[in-house]
Amino acid sequence: MASAKAPRRRTTAPRPPRTAVASVIRSSLSTPFASGSLAGEVKGLGPGKLITLTSLALQEIMRIALVHTLFEEAGGGERLALEMYRALKDLGHEVDLYTAHLDDRAWEVLTSGMKDVPRPEVLGEPLTSRLLRRSGRLVRYRRLLTMGYLARYAEGLRQRYDIVVETQSNVPLRWADASYIHFPALIDYMALQARAGGLRRLYDWLVVRRARSLADSTRPVMTNSNWTAEYVRKAYGSRRVYVVHPPVNVEELLPLGGDRGKVVLTVSRISPEKRLTAIAEVARLVPEAEFYLVGSTSVYSGPVLREIRERTEGLRNFHLETDVPRKRILELMSQASVYLHPPFAEHFGIAIAEAAAAGLVPVVYRDGGGWTDIASRIDQGLGYTSVEEAARIVRSLLNDAERLKLLSVRAREVAKGFSYEAFRARVDEVIRLLTAKGS
Repeated sequence: MASAKAPRRRTTAPRPPRTAVASVIRSSLSTPFASGSLAGEVKGLGPGKLITLTSLALQEIMRIALVHTLFEEAGGGERLALEMYRALKDLGHEVDLYTAHLDDRAWEVLTSGMKDVPRPEVLGEPLTSRLLRRSGRLVRYRRLLTMGYLARYAEGLRQRYDIVVETQSNVPLRWADASYIHFPALIDYMALQARAGGLRRLYDWLVVRRARSLADSTRPVMTNSNWTAEYVRKAYGSRRVYVVHPPVNVEELLPLGGDRGKVVLTVSRISPEKRLTAIAEVARLVPEAEFYLVGSTSVYSGPVLREIRERTEGLRNFHLETDVPRKRILELMSQASVYLHPPFAEHFGIAIAEAAAAGLVPVVYRDGGGWTDIASRIDQGLGYTSVEEAARIVRSLLNDAERLKLLSVRAREVAKGFSYEAFRARVDEVIRLLTAKGS
């Protein structure tokens, strides 16, 4: 196979001559804050590295390649990649985005309202991946095929950048300095929720075979929750696993409030695995409350919507709203007292964290990152394992105004830990660990 050309480096502002950098270092060492171990840190800078001067220390500026295999959806994984880009840039690093394929419509949705986010450099994808893209099927396998294809660019990336971070394969890649794993590709996540048939098991075998060929258990991994971190360790034997919670727009949500009544809100993608009919069943058991299910739809939503409508015919306290603007969600968050998540183990649960930031008390399935990293930290009594238990918890909360108020305050406090500032600080910590001597 002919070797692939290295990716072209983006044009950036010219770097200052090394003599000029040395002059800055020498002058900085005469300032009051530059003493002790700082001189040693300056001497330890590797070749070709830049520094930035602050009032506390000299911070190394890294060249970082951020690789997201396929920018084709406006989903949580894609948003995480862009937030990672934003955080690294805010920390002063030089960052370039790479992908194998970019969907223009998804990119427009993703970057709406975001400033200074350049389009990724598109490296291309193999023929098999292009054919699978047109079919819209076998997404996990296609990502892994494409990631194997991108490995041909790895040497070029490593020559041009200090760090290569990958954010979609869900594998600790051999050629990346760190990978962000949303859930291990080696584990069939859907099989954790329901039993899979023969064809599904065959597909999973293909995925596992491909993932193992790409994985290196010694590579550092970032992931979205302590719950997912345990699965990463089990799947890959990884020891260097860093939990980096996805950021939530806490600043937008903390001010929400007002006259909250006996209103229960659920925000979810309308898809089969979410088991959303359970929300309607809880509503039937708690007729004194108004239940709102708000969700985004896709081509797979039709059967789910039909089932929900059939089961809720005549149920007056249940309201279904689809594809509503963000303004409507914020309006409902300011009116609801309780957030009820469907019986689905989320890797993290952005909707749960957002609801907590808005002051809603989350009642969630007693499994997944939404439970371990969010709801259980608010109160151990907010987790359920059955529709009947969920109904009892919701009714108990709505009938105890004092406890509801105390838990609302606690929910906001927990949610502050998922702010963008907390995310950026954690990313900074992980990057420093990746570049530390002996790492």
